[in-house]
Amino acid sequence: MTIHMPRRVFLCFTAGLLFVFSTAALHADEAEEAYQRGLKVLGQGSFDQAAADFGEAVKLKPDEAKYIGMRATAWLRKGDYDQGIADIKEAIRLNPHDLGANYQPSSNKEISPGDIKHGRKQVDKMLADRPAMAQYGEEAAFLRTWAARKFAGEDIGSLIDWDPTVPLHSDAEHLAPEGNLHGSILIEPRYTDAPKQGQPRSFEELWAGAVFELHNINYAKEFVRLHKEADQGKVSKRDFVSGIVKYEVLAAQQTRAYYVQEFLPFAIKKKLPTDPTLWFSNWWVQPDEALQQFTDKTAYPWRPYARDHDWATMERYWRRRRYERAVSLLQQMCAESEGMPDHAEVHLWLGRCRIQLGQYTLAVQELTASIHLDPSDPVAFRNRAQAYRLLKENERAEIDQKRAEELEKKAEDGGAKTEKER
Repeated sequence: MTIHMPRRVFLCFTAGLLFVFSTAALHADEAEEAYQRGLKVLGQGSFDQAAADFGEAVKLKPDEAKYIGMRATAWLRKGDYDQGIADIKEAIRLNPHDLGANYQPSSNKEISPGDIKHGRKQVDKMLADRPAMAQYGEEAAFLRTWAARKFAGEDIGSLIDWDPTVPLHSDAEHLAPEGNLHGSILIEPRYTDAPKQGQPRSFEELWAGAVFELHNINYAKEFVRLHKEADQGKVSKRDFVSGIVKYEVLAAQQTRAYYVQEFLPFAIKKKLPTDPTLWFSNWWVQPDEALQQFTDKTAYPWRPYARDHDWATMERYWRRRRYERAVSLLQQMCAESEGMPDHAEVHLWLGRCRIQLGQYTLAVQELTASIHLDPSDPVAFRNRAQAYRLLKENERAEIDQKRAEELEKKAEDGGAKTEKER
């Protein structure tokens, strides 16, 4: 049986849908315009105007978490805590699958006295190395107690160490557990960019970094899995970077919830100015879509994660003796590595590959460049000594060999001294 729908009803229905769709699209465009205006004035420190612009976006799209979250940011930067807290809680509620919705800062998990002792010891070390984190004494004890439980392995299930080393790529980093080595977190003590370059970071900035990494390290197994897949050539560079960012978004959601539940009440009580963007009040992307907002491949997250993928690929080429392909990749990495901490290492590996290809003069050039960038690396001297021998320049080879041995002995003596001090 064929049922004929009256043409007039059908057309009216379709027209109605088009009207709804076009109105919704118009509202979405207007909301985004108001949102962008808010971002601009927020960056200029006009918090009242930013709150008004974000508020206009919220009126047009009341279920959009990022609009409400950014209005919360403006309120909190202004010092209007009541409205800021209400907004950020609402944004967390609206944000699909946000881990902050059911977040608990600590569990009821029983931790052994030995592990708790380890956790407290790591916190003490962290505060000694980053003294700004020790501000406010017992009033900030909740931060130290929470961190001690995380260092004790409350979430990850294994002990975590404090590492006083300055991070290589960002303000805060972690190292995954490996074999018998504990995982660890690292926090940058000073600004690395203008206009505050070299100035010490504040109590809030340092703690925000620590709280994030103590959440982020819980995804270490996933990060390790992605690195193994990269090492085996099973994941593209884009998917590798996207995978890393996915888990960092989840850690950011937990960090933001910690801010709302724990740090923000403390800041209100102490009447401390607070910057909620340190706690990801401005990051409302979905984990699987997060990479779409990062188009600058010279910035986070492409640096450092795309670089990690490059190194994994290069090492696979090396293992498989595909030296020409390794050279091609390393040359590309060299062009991108100006000012990066691994620039010397890129030249080192170019030199090693050139040796394997029988290009000894080119190898010397690459290894000389590596030594110029890092004159304390014995490996570069040892490899250049090998290249000189293959060129029959034995006197130069002996000089480099001797220098490599001196640097190795110096490193051994330094390591022994550090171990004795511990």
